[in-house]
Amino acid sequence: MFRADRLTERRKHHKLTQEQLALKVNLTKAAISNYEQGRSAPPHETLAALVDALHTNADYLLDLSDNPEQAGSQPAAGEHGLPAESRSSASAPRDPEAGVYIAYLGGPPEEIDEEEAEHLKRELEMFRAFKEKRRKEREALKEKE
Repeated sequence: MFRADRLTERRKHHKLTQEQLALKVNLTKAAISNYEQGRSAPPHETLAALVDALHTNADYLLDLSDNPEQAGSQPAAGEHGLPAESRSSASAPRDPEAGVYIAYLGGPPEEIDEEEAEHLKRELEMFRAFKEKRRKEREALKEKE
């Protein structure tokens, strides 16, 4: 469940106004206000943009974690969010049975550790639940019409 109060807390932590945050994530001030007042929850794409802009994590904004900080050090752009130890061995041959791997569209499979795999699994489950909730909301709106 999206925590409006945590969005507000992170925005204020970074000394941003609603308008400044809106500009960073390509939204209106009214949209940010609606999220902070709990009138609506951001869609997945917007949530990802808010996470990046506020240097936090989706688990924190969705009340799945009490840690507002981004996990680990931030990778350079294009490095797929993998820790340095995983990236450094990206060109080394791997035994497919030796670990957990993730494939990116247009890129080679990358090895990830169990913690990263669990995090990705939670994020995917959260995204699927969010999509299902949006589908049900749309159906309910159609029934009212």
